[in-house]
Amino acid sequence: MSMTELEVGAGYEVSNPPILEMQPGEPHHQLGRFFTVIALENGGARVYDGAYDSGVSTVHLPAEIVSRLSIQKLDKTAETAFTDLMTALVSSAAAANEQRTLVAGHNSADEAVDASHRFFAQFLSGQIKGLAAKGVINPNLAVIMTVLATGVELA
Repeated sequence: MSMTELEVGAGYEVSNPPILEMQPGEPHHQLGRFFTVIALENGGARVYDGAYDSGVSTVHLPAEIVSRLSIQKLDKTAETAFTDLMTALVSSAAAANEQRTLVAGHNSADEAVDASHRFFAQFLSGQIKGLAAKGVINPNLAVIMTVLATGVELA
């Protein structure tokens, strides 16, 4: 795909995500299967792929790397975005209920409820990062939502 085909704010699926060499002294970064284009700059694209470092972590993809990627733009509408958000909430609640049942078998009811609340926040945070990487929600909003869900400051 060429740089001219990329759209800021759009989500893309990568069928061949490479391991990217970062700045000297920094560990390599495995590009995620999904990413959102944050900006087109410096002869490349700044993308968010669901990885958090401090707040929102973005990666600069030079044009030569973008041209070698097999990328497909993800379609999103208000209806699909709403559906994706509801699916994230429902799957997080279902996973938390399952966790509560598992913990209740070995601990008190209060401990089971507490464990399910923590699990819900963690699971939902992962879902939110995935939605941001797919371009469904803004990555900055994802940080705020994750902070609200977990109580852990990311930035």
